[in-house]
Amino acid sequence: MEAADYTARSLFVVYKQLPEDAQKAFKALIDNDKENGYTNSEWVAFSSPSLAELWDAPEEDYWDELYAKQHANG
Repeated sequence: MEAADYTARSLFVVYKQLPEDAQKAFKALIDNDKENGYTNSEWVAFSSPSLAELWDAPEEDYWDELYAKQHANG
């Protein structure tokens, strides 16, 4: 299997884990993109609860600390 196949499969898995409202909004954005162009801020509100649950998990503290260390001097 090629890298592009893994990427597409991963995106689909993440999409299926989003709340139904977020899935519908994301699909609508893809459909509307052909006409109006993509605007990230339109779907962020739908995915915020899911993202917050992931980002606020205790195991994510490691990445927050690593980022802080890497950007401490600038």
